[in-house]
Amino acid sequence: MNDPRLTYSEIEQELRDTVARLLASREDLPGLIVAMEEAPPFDASLWRSLDDEMGLGALTVPDAAGGAGAGPHELGVVMEEIGRHLAPVPYLGHAALACGLVDGADDAGGIAKTVLSATPAALAVPFGRGWTEPFPATVTWREGRLDGTVPLVVDASHASVVLVPAVGADGPVLVAADAGAVVRTPVTTLDLTRDLTDVSLDGAPGEVAAEGEDAVRRLARATRLGTVALACEQLGVAQRALDMAVEHAATRVQFGRPVGSFQAVKHLLAEAWAEVTQARAVARYAVDCLTRQDDVPIAVALASSVCSAAAVSVAETCLQIHGGIGFSWEHPAHLYVKRAKSNSLAFGPLDTHLDVIAEHADLPAPAGPPCGKDHAS
Repeated sequence: MNDPRLTYSEIEQELRDTVARLLASREDLPGLIVAMEEAPPFDASLWRSLDDEMGLGALTVPDAAGGAGAGPHELGVVMEEIGRHLAPVPYLGHAALACGLVDGADDAGGIAKTVLSATPAALAVPFGRGWTEPFPATVTWREGRLDGTVPLVVDASHASVVLVPAVGADGPVLVAADAGAVVRTPVTTLDLTRDLTDVSLDGAPGEVAAEGEDAVRRLARATRLGTVALACEQLGVAQRALDMAVEHAATRVQFGRPVGSFQAVKHLLAEAWAEVTQARAVARYAVDCLTRQDDVPIAVALASSVCSAAAVSVAETCLQIHGGIGFSWEHPAHLYVKRAKSNSLAFGPLDTHLDVIAEHADLPAPAGPPCGKDHAS
């Protein structure tokens, strides 16, 4: 077994620089605050730049199937920058979840064609659904029609095609439905910058893209990739929150001194830096395990739990260091707190990830209350 690669390669650094320049040039956090009061923001021009011009929408799809032929390492780098800039594009839903259904170059005439010919695409699973949960049975597939409702689907509002896990007469299927044939109802949540939609499938027509064990395997692959991608986004959120806090501490003067010179603030920033550093290590370990297909369950669970905890903690530290201005609606600090907290509830609660870690690390079950009960309360 090869040692995990936790550092960024030269190609990944170049990719980061390119994406960061693009997102920084389009970033408008004050405008984002205004826009999100009407509906989840969506920058169609930015999405075209990422998907059409740079080819990053299909980053992990094999080149023989029409994609960029990259892997989880590169996807993680882009997701970090998406989180850092809170870019209003459906990258998680399309590049990680929908494209995560593609499994090999032999998909050129199957799911890859469906996903790449109608971008952005969305995968109809609830945002809070645990990545370890069994194949969902809330939607049925009978005589070429879908019936049922899927709540809180990420990045579905602007999707051209929705890939729906359903149960047919012969078992699990993945059905590609034209987004125009389904009813999409936006949902107001804590994070107003995240596109979450209830998808109703009242007799919507579609085409079977995968069935049986193949459908089960593909969905599991996509949700694992999506969970790690979101952990990388959390890393980006935490890093940006730390950067904002450091900048403010260095420039904000009180009692004739920068607030960053006070010992209490120094300690907060040091702790935040340590949390970001730890989150980066586990996120990079997770993308490497996905690439090598080694130690995947524990790596996914570790990345999700550690990165989410770090993002929430560092974002709250950022808000605290900013003081009164940080609590105002006009300042973007609250955007990162809300994104971090919302993401921490995605793809399964903390208990789920800790149970996976305990199982695969052969840890004994606790004698007291269920793991995470005090945290959840």
